[in-house]
Amino acid sequence: AGLAGAAIATKHVMEARGIPGTLRVFGCAAEETEGAKVYMAREGLFNHLDACLHWHPAPIAAVINVRLAANSVMKLEFHGKTAHAGIEPWNGRSALNAMELAAHAINMMREHLEPTARTHYVYEAAGTAPNIVPDYAQMWLAVRDIDRAHVAKTTEWIRQIAEGAALATQTKASVNVYFGMYDLLPNTPLAERMQIHLEQVGIPVWSDAEQAFASACQQQMGVPQHGLTTKIMSLQPEPSIGGSSDVADVSWITPTMGMSMPTLPLHVALHTWPVTACAGMSIGVKGATNAARVLAHTALDVLTDADLRAAARADFARRTAGFTYVSPLPPEQQQPYGLPAWLIADGSTEALADLEQRAEQA
Repeated sequence: AGLAGAAIATKHVMEARGIPGTLRVFGCAAEETEGAKVYMAREGLFNHLDACLHWHPAPIAAVINVRLAANSVMKLEFHGKTAHAGIEPWNGRSALNAMELAAHAINMMREHLEPTARTHYVYEAAGTAPNIVPDYAQMWLAVRDIDRAHVAKTTEWIRQIAEGAALATQTKASVNVYFGMYDLLPNTPLAERMQIHLEQVGIPVWSDAEQAFASACQQQMGVPQHGLTTKIMSLQPEPSIGGSSDVADVSWITPTMGMSMPTLPLHVALHTWPVTACAGMSIGVKGATNAARVLAHTALDVLTDADLRAAARADFARRTAGFTYVSPLPPEQQQPYGLPAWLIADGSTEALADLEQRAEQA
């Protein structure tokens, strides 16, 4: 909503003042899981932009002049042989044993990774009953680090771990690295200009009722009851943050900068129910509206200030010298992993079925 509002406002000003340029709004789903922007980047949709602007709801008002982590996401599968665990376990080969051995080795690996690395996983399949030797097991695993080179090294180590665990348990292993993202690349000229507009627009004026609602959410979540923020953060010197976002891939293709505007209470974690509750009421509307104002002002500067465009491009060129963007997606991966058939159906089968039925009735 904030981006749509910014685009509408910018378009009106462009028309009223006769400002030339092309304004594009990209709808991008699943930012943190199998982000659409990574697929779009691979197809070249961002290649010809002068700049890309974005925003993210948050408990704070800040320019996102940070470094986010690169990541790779994978599935480790182990295939064994089932058998009765009480009568003839020697005839079975446990896929679960292989997965447990791989998990143990991954945790041994952690000691030898640099402090910037993060490796986390869950078991998705581990057998059906304790008296049956599991013939299938699956682990969902993510690797993060400061850049793609570090992520690639850890990912290769995990491949070796999976192979070793399979050898040790006489099972078979497969590693499907089906998604990845780059680390986020800041841009100083865009960050400094966006900070100016953030401070000019400011934070929404919260009503007593909104602050009370925020405080009630904080009480329910067991965090300090400080309500909604009323302060703007100063421009940060590119700190590294452990999270990841698919906007990072865009930042390696064109100058990119984003911001956050408060739409949820302080101290409340993202992806929790208060985030949804606040977004669906006046708190979310006010935050999105002010975000739209900041983005629109910054977009108009990009459109009208040739010096800003040149400075942003020079900063981008310095940071990416010698770099060529290569998608972290496997070449054969044409759509997000594990989508249900109904979500990716093109409708042709339904139309064909209808035509066939009509033909039979004719």
